[in-house]
Amino acid sequence: MKNEKHKVSSLVKRVCLVLSLLTPGSSMMVIASDEIAIVQQTGNITVTGTVVDQTGEPVIGVNVLVKGSTNGTITDIDGKFSLKGVSPNSILTVSYIGYKTETVNLNGKKVLQIILKEDSEMLNEVVVVGYGTQKKVNMSGAVDAVSSKVLENRSLSNAGLGLQGAVPNLNITVTDGNANSSPKYNIRGIGSINSDSAEPLILVDNIPVIADEFSRMNANDIENVSVLKDASSAAIYGARAAFGVILVTTKSAKSEKISVAVNAYYSTRKITRLPEHVTDPYQVMTIQNQARTYSFYTEEQMAEAQKRVNDPSLPAVIVDPSDPNKWAYYGQTDWMDETYKNAAPSYTVNFNIAQRTKKAGYYLSGEYYRQDGMFKKGNDIYDRYNMRAKVDFQLTNWLNISNNTSFAFRKYDKPNIDMESFFHEVNRKSTLDVVRNPDGTYTKSGGAILGLLENGGRSVNDRRDFSTTFAATIDLLKDVWQIKADATFRRDSERTRRASLPYSYKQGPEMALEQNTTTSSARNDSQFYDNNVFNIYTDFHKTFAGQHFVQAMVGFNQENTRTNSYWSSRDQLISTSFPTIELATGTVKTSESITDWSVRGAFFRLNYVFDNRYIVEFNGRYDGSSPFPKNDRYSFFPSVSAAWNVSQEKFMENLKNKIGLNTMKLRGSYGSLGNQNVGAYAFSPQMKAEESKWILDGKKPLQVIMPGIVSSSLTWEQVRTINGGIDLGFLNNRLTAGFDYYVRYTEGMLTKGKSLPSVLGTSEPKENAADLKTRGWELSLAWRDQFNLADSPFSYGVRFIISDSRSFITKFDNYVWDTDKNGNKIRTSIWTNDNHYVGKELGEIWGLTTEGFFQNEEELANHADQTKVGEDDMGYKFYVGDLKFKDINGDKEISNGKGTLADPGDFKKIGNSSIRLPYSIDMDANWKGFDLRIFLQGVGKRDWYAGGGNHYFWGIYAQPWTNVQKGNLDHWTPENRNAYFPRVKPYIAESTGSELACPQTKYLQDASYLRLKNVTFGYTLPKTWTSKVGIERVRFYFSGENLCELQHLKANLDPEALDSSSKTYPLQRSFTFGVNLNF
Repeated sequence: MKNEKHKVSSLVKRVCLVLSLLTPGSSMMVIASDEIAIVQQTGNITVTGTVVDQTGEPVIGVNVLVKGSTNGTITDIDGKFSLKGVSPNSILTVSYIGYKTETVNLNGKKVLQIILKEDSEMLNEVVVVGYGTQKKVNMSGAVDAVSSKVLENRSLSNAGLGLQGAVPNLNITVTDGNANSSPKYNIRGIGSINSDSAEPLILVDNIPVIADEFSRMNANDIENVSVLKDASSAAIYGARAAFGVILVTTKSAKSEKISVAVNAYYSTRKITRLPEHVTDPYQVMTIQNQARTYSFYTEEQMAEAQKRVNDPSLPAVIVDPSDPNKWAYYGQTDWMDETYKNAAPSYTVNFNIAQRTKKAGYYLSGEYYRQDGMFKKGNDIYDRYNMRAKVDFQLTNWLNISNNTSFAFRKYDKPNIDMESFFHEVNRKSTLDVVRNPDGTYTKSGGAILGLLENGGRSVNDRRDFSTTFAATIDLLKDVWQIKADATFRRDSERTRRASLPYSYKQGPEMALEQNTTTSSARNDSQFYDNNVFNIYTDFHKTFAGQHFVQAMVGFNQENTRTNSYWSSRDQLISTSFPTIELATGTVKTSESITDWSVRGAFFRLNYVFDNRYIVEFNGRYDGSSPFPKNDRYSFFPSVSAAWNVSQEKFMENLKNKIGLNTMKLRGSYGSLGNQNVGAYAFSPQMKAEESKWILDGKKPLQVIMPGIVSSSLTWEQVRTINGGIDLGFLNNRLTAGFDYYVRYTEGMLTKGKSLPSVLGTSEPKENAADLKTRGWELSLAWRDQFNLADSPFSYGVRFIISDSRSFITKFDNYVWDTDKNGNKIRTSIWTNDNHYVGKELGEIWGLTTEGFFQNEEELANHADQTKVGEDDMGYKFYVGDLKFKDINGDKEISNGKGTLADPGDFKKIGNSSIRLPYSIDMDANWKGFDLRIFLQGVGKRDWYAGGGNHYFWGIYAQPWTNVQKGNLDHWTPENRNAYFPRVKPYIAESTGSELACPQTKYLQDASYLRLKNVTFGYTLPKTWTSKVGIERVRFYFSGENLCELQHLKANLDPEALDSSSKTYPLQRSFTFGVNLNF
């Protein structure tokens, strides 16, 4: 019997070993003992030993590694290991997923007995929440946190970009590759029809900042980021946290040893995607002639173009045969290539120094970042400096004082152009034109693009952000009851100096240089921001009788912000070499605005945990906000949440052992918040003073605009959220999962209450007149493990996150009366012109059903009348080869009917432009000093329709003189009846709602994508090498950003740059080489 038991035990051990090698690990945890046999020996030795848990059972698959080397092994089925070639004075590290990592000093010992214990730090992992921290295991709200690892070693122009795809339902939209731009942040989908008011609150070390300020942070200063998603976790921030909170915590000193870290990288960048133009001159002329109602290019010009196709060595510029004073152009110019560089550099260096002693601690850091823009001429240059100093002093055993000071300086020097309109113009310049004339002067097109960049004036923006926080902590009862207070003073300033200058060009050999019509001018803009924040709160937390944990916190917050902005300008510059207002003769124009607002609130948190199983928490805040009328200024925002650690129950023991369950926690919460982002003076009628458009006595006098109507009962938008979630951990928490489902109600959104007749003379006043319901979910799955590969530990991890949200209007006064087919009177709503109505899902696209193209005259004659969706420039007429739409309602007419839900004509919902199912996959691995990270990010579902005038998609169908997109070549002809585009026809994509620019099924684009967001490969030199020169750690790495993407658009556009109608500074890929040094 004893032998049988031994056989079974041996079999189980062998099965466990196989499993540990395939999906390695175990559900046991470890700590070292001092029971060691000592053998004195000179030279290298062989170290053997056994690793067991606290019950004496062997632990399989434990990594045993000689510190600072790649010499390591893994324990076998009996928990035994053997390491050869080990120095007698080496240090071993013993590690295992989910268990405490221990170090063992050999000191000549070569036989080891190591007892391992459970890692209590995992159970005590804390997460930053509002005004404090909480154990992750005892949290009941919807909170996600990520460490600084998601930001490390990436070539990012701003810190926010590194969070994209890192947290479920933290949606970060990047639409611009401009170094000075900031991404947009959103938590859990659309929160309001007033999109600008639905942004999350961002705090850095508990100090509110705007998205731009967060983007200018030194990413290397960030310790961790917590995202508070539901009303329960965010309620403590009250009026500013209706749509979630992003809490950023910066690094602090940890070790008594002085630590010094230096990081540097050099990056080269290239543009991701640009529109692709046809440059064959004969082909361009042919299609553009087809796109006009008359022949724009003569047969002689077409013949000249064909010559250059046959012989590209022929000059692209000749004297115009019809006018010897002018030049004629037969170029093959790719204006995107002429305007943008193939590659541009960016680089950074940052450092930090830190030390902590019993009485004091300090952390000092600095960063310099530079990014050269993508323009070939007059390039844009971005420089940024960051400095941070954190110090704290333990003056007595009950009093700690600290200071956290940061300073950021940013300078952006660029051509004085509007980035969106400039990209638009680059796309429109004819490929037949060239950059320069034979005499070296700019052509008219060359001047409008490159001449403007080079000589059209500069815009230099610089900004200084200064913030200092003084804080004190008083321990009334050590580690039980504290009083904390802090005062923050922020003084930021921004200045922009810009000059508009004319550029020169020439149109013929015998013609003089001409200048564009720009009037030379200079303008200065300045803004000053003062922000003061004061907090005082007391926090009591204690565990009674070993089972009853109680936390109580109550506090007060006051914040006020004042912004002073002004600008002045003057035209008619005397000298273009020194463009300043003082050297101009025109009329001086000035403007000034002052904005001042405050928020004040009292808050509390009450938390109770019984035996780490049952958790309940109450949060609340009584807030007052100055943007509202006096009688509607204050409100109370409560929340409650509860959680149940099911896995801690005794009745779960058997099930836990059977399925390897370690963690199972159910969560639920409800809370109500208010949204104060309505403008500082939304409740007050405002009179605007501006220069009149009318000329009196040779001048444009100042005029005062009468104020509009303001509602007398303007107040908070109320935001209520219900959240339910579950957290799971299996196989010693190697496999973890989290799922949340939520419903958010935004009530009393500010919008027009009633549609009033135009005789009112002004727009309808905004009222709290609309409601919105958003529902969604988020899922996170993670696997982390390690095993032995080629006698060395190999650790790896995979994390997959996905989320979704949908928003519906539940209240909106957009009702009209109509009659149905039977003559009955019915109440319905108008959907046209982007009107909201009850039941509308935000982002929905209404459109026609495309049946194809008219293939012959008979088909055209027998089809429904399409005049109402025709293009006015084409007389609303349709011909063979044109688009053919489905007559859904059978009335022999293609139209939107009455534009109501009851009578939408032939229109129906064909798609939705909202981002759905954003997801990411994050994979990493470490082995023998090598590390690899692969990060993919994407959007699973999104529809997009190119609006009227979007030349980057429609090309010549928008305007006949714009460039021919390569996609335009696949158009209907009698020989190509199944083409993608209809016959070449001008203007039918110029005006939204007409013909090709009318949303329809055929051209609705699938805007989903999967992007290889980041790949980082690094190697850390063995410590035995680096320690000889006094360096603790040296790591070299290569990193690529935005490397490639899978996308489905029918044009070469970046799928992340669609929100700006594709008029944008192009997004970029980057390739980076860097080094990390630790001393």
